[in-house]
Amino acid sequence: MVRLLLFGGKGGVGKTTMASATAVWLADSGLRTLLISSDPAHSTSDSLEAKLGPKPTPVPGVPNLEGLELDPEMGASALMPMLNQAMGGVTGGPLSAILGQDAADGIKNEADSMSASDLMLPGMDEAIAFETILRHVENPRHDVVVFDTAPTGHTLRFLGLPEILDGWTDRILRLMRMTGGIRAMLMGGSRENEIRGEIERFQRRVRHIRRIMADDSVTTFSLVTIPERMAVSESIRAADALAEFQILVDRILVNRCTPNLDHPFLQSRRDIEQGYLAELKDRYEGLNIHTVPLESSDIHGLDHLRRVGSHLMGAAEPTDPSSTEIRIGEPMYFDVIRSEVRDESDERTTYTLHLPGADRSEMGLRGEEGVLYISLNGQEKSLNIGRDFDPNSVQAEFNGDLLIVHIPR
Repeated sequence: MVRLLLFGGKGGVGKTTMASATAVWLADSGLRTLLISSDPAHSTSDSLEAKLGPKPTPVPGVPNLEGLELDPEMGASALMPMLNQAMGGVTGGPLSAILGQDAADGIKNEADSMSASDLMLPGMDEAIAFETILRHVENPRHDVVVFDTAPTGHTLRFLGLPEILDGWTDRILRLMRMTGGIRAMLMGGSRENEIRGEIERFQRRVRHIRRIMADDSVTTFSLVTIPERMAVSESIRAADALAEFQILVDRILVNRCTPNLDHPFLQSRRDIEQGYLAELKDRYEGLNIHTVPLESSDIHGLDHLRRVGSHLMGAAEPTDPSSTEIRIGEPMYFDVIRSEVRDESDERTTYTLHLPGADRSEMGLRGEEGVLYISLNGQEKSLNIGRDFDPNSVQAEFNGDLLIVHIPR
């Protein structure tokens, strides 16, 4: 029962189209859907014909859909502001007076070459993207988060990030040691420990993101390709590389397949493509492989995206809002748990919240003017109960990733 739907593959094979079509279809079926893209070219905005920004933005014409394009200018300082502050302010009058101008200039040059925005080792930009996504996955505002990933190589760079973070961390801490004694004299000795703690928290967060991506109860990975030699070969390599990180491809979407038309050129082209499809089916026996026909026009705008979605998953039909677990779509389908379901009875109001990755030890409940506030993972979720209630009478229990909250009348 998934919350995060990843669409990956080689650049130029139609990942944005497949992700956008799926997001529109899910929203049309009544699921609160968030579509996220890390593409700096803003292809998702073009696909939807809607202007998206760095925060969830409603998509006109699709009531349950919001879109978000990650800010490519976001740097390491967004994740580690204390580290960003540490990179500056190490020079000045007091430092020059203590060390002399030459030594102060040497430290300044080292600090200038290691500003937080420049410490973007391979995989760091992907880490920032996945950190943003995880915050939305952990927030029950949306039932489904659809992520149009960067080309597969970028995703693989991120997955390898934890193993190279140690060397990156050593470089930062080396600069801190160069200035640590001086900082202790000028600003107190606690800053280095605080920054070290911030870096360690970031490392743990990256590893947590990778665990969520490898958790098939939360994440599904759809690999998009086209029926051409280079694209199929790269898709095979990508699937094998993802498997090394315990991330299994759930389905393969083969885009731009030549339709079966009575024309010698098209038939010749189709015969070649059928050979590539047979290769994928033989190699990934038992894996769902879905084909999307080549259209006679570009795919952009809601009408075209809805046509692609209906080809993959059938007609979009409203789902039962009281159902927590849903299997949706045919032939391509997803098993989804709604993020929030409310049930009313004569005795109580019950909320069932899907909270993958929740840290139960940090959960807090409080009530105020008919609103119940639930704090988890450093965020606070508000439930408008719509009536007065005694916060002390509220009962909450976890069942797997489901938080069940009872508010007596």
